Amino acid sequence: MKKVIFSLLTVMALGFFTSNAQAQTQTPALKIGVFDYDIIVGHLPEYKDVQQKIQVFEKDSLGPRRDALEYQYNRADSSYKADSTAKKSKQVLDMINQQRQQYAWQLINWQQIVQNAERQKFAELSQPLYEKIQKVLMEEVKAQKITLVIKPDDVVYGDDKTVVNLFEPVAKKLGIDLNAADTTGAGGGQ
Repeated sequence: MKKVIFSLLTVMALGFFTSNAQAQTQTPALKIGVFDYDIIVGHLPEYKDVQQKIQVFEKDSLGPRRDALEYQYNRADSSYKADSTAKKSKQVLDMINQQRQQYAWQLINWQQIVQNAERQKFAELSQPLYEKIQKVLMEEVKAQKITLVIKPDDVVYGDDKTVVNLFEPVAKKLGIDLNAADTTGAGGGQ
């Protein structure tokens, strides 16, 4: 009888250790979430306010900056022409010409300057929106035990067990309808 009980305990202990060892060596299943902040941002009601503030920034800040730059260029150009005609020293002419060239360079590259300024202003104004989405996304990632989150364009293949669409649950928690037409033209910047 002792041998039977001892044998049973040995088999049970061996089974326990074997299953415990297997559980420790198995890697957790990879679960990938698919998500893109820019798509969700474009559906947030607050995004329209950001767009309006960008338009005001363009009109009130960038427009006058360009006008001032054009005025400075014209002034430097007139000064250079007048001083050149008046036979001013080479040092004076070089200094004025250098200023004139700086203004000309800024005018030639004005579109790039505007895009950079708008991008910077957009990042500043939309940061609270991205933080709001980040908080909700992280809650959903924890709840669904997602291992990795990638953008939709990065998915080549995946099944429903491995790849999880995070757009709908995040949008639902934020109270937005992804099926509604996106008239904001969001895209992560101007």
